[in-house]
Amino acid sequence: MNPAFPSTPASPTAVSSKLNRIEVVDALRGIALFGILLVHCAQWYTAGSIPGSVYQAQASGVANSVSQAIMGIFFDGKFYTFFSFLFGLSFALMMTRSQEPSGVFYRRFAWRLIVLGIIGYLHHLLWRGDILSIYAMLGFLMLPFGKVPNTVVLVVALLLVTNVPSRLRTVYETVVSPPAQKDPKQEQKTYEQDAKAYYDVLTKGSQADLMRFNANAFGVKMRFQLDSGRIFVTLGFFLLGLYAGRRRLFQQLTENKRWFRRTTRFAGFSVLGITAIGLGLFAVFGSDKAPPAWVMQTVTILFDLQSALLTIFYIAGFALLFQRRSWQWTIGPLAAVGKMGLTSYVAQTIIGTYLFFGFGFGLLDKTTVWQATLITIPIFVGQVLFSQFWLARFRYGPLEWLWRSLTYLRLQPMRA
Repeated sequence: MNPAFPSTPASPTAVSSKLNRIEVVDALRGIALFGILLVHCAQWYTAGSIPGSVYQAQASGVANSVSQAIMGIFFDGKFYTFFSFLFGLSFALMMTRSQEPSGVFYRRFAWRLIVLGIIGYLHHLLWRGDILSIYAMLGFLMLPFGKVPNTVVLVVALLLVTNVPSRLRTVYETVVSPPAQKDPKQEQKTYEQDAKAYYDVLTKGSQADLMRFNANAFGVKMRFQLDSGRIFVTLGFFLLGLYAGRRRLFQQLTENKRWFRRTTRFAGFSVLGITAIGLGLFAVFGSDKAPPAWVMQTVTILFDLQSALLTIFYIAGFALLFQRRSWQWTIGPLAAVGKMGLTSYVAQTIIGTYLFFGFGFGLLDKTTVWQATLITIPIFVGQVLFSQFWLARFRYGPLEWLWRSLTYLRLQPMRA
């Protein structure tokens, strides 16, 4: 018997509290899914480069510039990390709830990751921006941390979420082993050719054409993950979620309210300070055609820090807001989407690709940035309504049921 779960019957108050804690985590997942959808719609669900001439034609003007600024500061790079944190938190919650011996739990969770990897690769064929296949791979790296002391988990997590491995690689390439110089004109020409080929598939190809293209682009996606450091940041937020779960921060929300309040303030003020430093550097060096290398490296480091801290600010801040009476009405709708996180995420892809790509409504080359961003609202409202309708009748979302059934290798009960 897991000592965290006594065998004596829980009181009605304790049961209600437990259900509320679970709903808050699901509501946070709903917030993360909204942010992910917003970022993807603002980029026409391309998940890749399109020709510069096309982008400029659809991104010029004041409204588009404001939309891009808001997305860049508050959303880009902040919600895949939010989602990643919740993946790590879910691992911790499952581990603490499990009544199985640790070896059995770890084997089952490993098989669960394999199933997720298969679902993720099929999803990648539909859309190259898939993160499920990446989660499946990184999930195996998270398993050894399940038995590591909390201090080690936290230190490694902080080093990864601030993208320290990428910064060390940059120092190594700058000081020890500079990479071979490439012809900038040739690089730009290759970039434009690749972008044009991808754009043609998105706007003129069939879904089968896109799936064949994506099948050959998995390596490109992984190179981007490594070159940008996103793969390190994702694993870091997995570990932060694991740390939060082992500290029982979300299992004991009320008791930890002061911790959430302090964390929200620290992250918020830190983001303001980092932003001020970044704006100061741009004010001094922004007019230069080629700012010094140290300025560019500093800006990159500041961006990584700002993204990580803003993600933490969102997580802790929403956890506080959901405990306020005035915010209680938002938990149910958001939790419904969050409980069907896998189904909701894949459904967003299906809706987004058919809205923006040529084999659907072809809105990619018919909408500007701000118009594409606004499309997020009706899609997400539709997801909320569908999730509430579905969960009133069934225990799991369709893909959640499939994932769970394959994990346990037997059909799970579906009716509510």
